[in-house]
Amino acid sequence: MQQSTLLKTGLLTIAIMTVAACNNFKQPAATVENGTSTGTGQVVTSTIPDNNPYGTGPITDTNNPYTPPVTSTPSTGTYVGNYAPVDINAVYHTVASGDTVYNITKRYNISQDQLRAWNNMADNNVRLGTRLRVKSPDYVASNTTPTYTPPPVTVVTTPTTTPSTSTSTTTTPPATSTSSTGTRSVGGISWMRPTVGNVITQFNSTNKGIDIAGNAGQPVVAAADGKVVYSGSDLRGYGNLIIVQHNTTFLTAYGHNQSLLVKENDTVKRGQTIAYLGNSHTDRYKLHFELRQNGKPVNPLDYIPN
Repeated sequence: MQQSTLLKTGLLTIAIMTVAACNNFKQPAATVENGTSTGTGQVVTSTIPDNNPYGTGPITDTNNPYTPPVTSTPSTGTYVGNYAPVDINAVYHTVASGDTVYNITKRYNISQDQLRAWNNMADNNVRLGTRLRVKSPDYVASNTTPTYTPPPVTVVTTPTTTPSTSTSTTTTPPATSTSSTGTRSVGGISWMRPTVGNVITQFNSTNKGIDIAGNAGQPVVAAADGKVVYSGSDLRGYGNLIIVQHNTTFLTAYGHNQSLLVKENDTVKRGQTIAYLGNSHTDRYKLHFELRQNGKPVNPLDYIPN
């Protein structure tokens, strides 16, 4: 009897301990608060979707919403090349901001190898404020700038004849003038001939300008004041070409030159020598001269002295 009582007491004790252990390992249910709190603390809201297997929804703090930190992006400098006009006759150039070996040689019409050789440069690095030679050591600077001097005009006197009543006389119009000492004002601009010589090809539907015959190396001058917007040989069919913009309306083009004396962005004056006549990309020595109004080719002989 006593043993039976002890056995029952032991089994009851084991059962109580088992229940207590289970209660210790049971995860408490999540507290869900909908709406506002009754105390003085902050407001906490929760939304519980029906299919949420975790028994509670995400808790959102409406008083202190999360704001991601601002990420600063480091600023990077942008290189701006220097293509400011320079004195083409200068012997030295002082390196300024944006200067490189490439744009220095482009502006002085020399090669990169020449610039490096004349200044004992091992690479293409140039330092701000450095004085670089841009002419050959044996170069002699000229004190004067070549300007166009028109040839003298020869006045031919034609004797006056009395027409006969029995015969009729046909008058032949004079040939195109080979020289001009004056200017002609058209469209608010004073124009002059770009070179001397006979006009051998007139303006027409296939020829967008006129061709003036000449000798190799004779001066080609700016027909009016303006700014050089192109100097090179990249346009097919024009050879060594210069384009001068005179205002927002007019520009002139000078093609087939032997050599070019001005570069892009140079300011030129009427009568200033800008090239020497040649035969680049053509079959004879001549100047191809075009005049454009608002981008449309017009007959140059309607503007320059004939």
